Amino acid sequence: MDPSMLIPAGEAIPSPWALFEALLVLTFALHIVFMNLTVGSAVIAITGRLTGGQRELAHELGHRLPTTLALTVNLGVAPLLFVQVVYGQFLYTSSVLMAVFWLSAIAAVIVGYYCLYVHDAKFDSARGVSRLALLLSLACLFYTGFLLSNNMTLMLRPEAWTAYAENPRGTLLNLSDRTLWPRYLHMMLAAPAVAGLYVALIGGKKRRPDWVDHGLAWFTRLTMVQILIGGWLLMALPREVMLGFMGRDALATGVLGLSVLLGLAALMAGIQKKTAQASWLTFATILSMAVTRAQVRSLTLAPYFSPSSLGVTGEVSPLIVFVVSLILGLGAIAYMLKTYAKTAGRG
Repeated sequence: MDPSMLIPAGEAIPSPWALFEALLVLTFALHIVFMNLTVGSAVIAITGRLTGGQRELAHELGHRLPTTLALTVNLGVAPLLFVQVVYGQFLYTSSVLMAVFWLSAIAAVIVGYYCLYVHDAKFDSARGVSRLALLLSLACLFYTGFLLSNNMTLMLRPEAWTAYAENPRGTLLNLSDRTLWPRYLHMMLAAPAVAGLYVALIGGKKRRPDWVDHGLAWFTRLTMVQILIGGWLLMALPREVMLGFMGRDALATGVLGLSVLLGLAALMAGIQKKTAQASWLTFATILSMAVTRAQVRSLTLAPYFSPSSLGVTGEVSPLIVFVVSLILGLGAIAYMLKTYAKTAGRG
């Protein structure tokens, strides 16, 4: 069967696709920052609790985790909507193919969120329950991330959709995809690395040099591992896509090269214990990698689809309302985080 026959027709969009793609990249990068802070902080906290070290740090991170998870979920809505606008015919199809697992992600996030509150509330009074709650929350977050990786890779493989004939029950996962595991690990290992910088920043603010050293150790060591995982992911891409990042496509090659350089610069800043510089360079790396991810999607779907083929209705008012709402919303979040940081600092 010709896989292209399985792809639904694309719907007309209100504004040029490039605007939605740019907003997708920006909002995805913001979502990833808070995802890293949440998952990574949970990893660092549970490691400290199980090894018996950095108990005070685990308590500090545990108190912040419900807030960062709430921000992760809320900031994840926008990029999910934007990818549906431009690539809806692919994402909706893959979501239906794995519908049972996809819908279970909602329950996993709710359970994980509740467990973070249990972990914080029972930290001193019921230590065993608190540790178990954090482990369960972390398992839920890892599970949700695995499902997201499955869906975002399955949507790029119309040739894999033919498996629906043998599995029409909505339980199809993209386990045969060579990019699935390196892509998933690239995301999950980045989390404690970025959270390590977060720990170092907290340590600097609270005048805890041991926290600074602990956080930078997480950041530098896992960033080195990330370089290897990134190489694995590049080699796992379909040949034509991989060649696009190795010189055949100037934009893809340039963005990937910039991402690598920014990542190496962040690593060097971390080794030199320049925490603030490493943090800004890491955010720039995340933003550049978000563009790289968009290039992977574009090059992979090129045989089947180009966003430029979508009709444009010219109704810009919904986009203007969204952009204004986004700016106001981000401003409100920034204000809340600033207020929260002052309150946490007094605590």
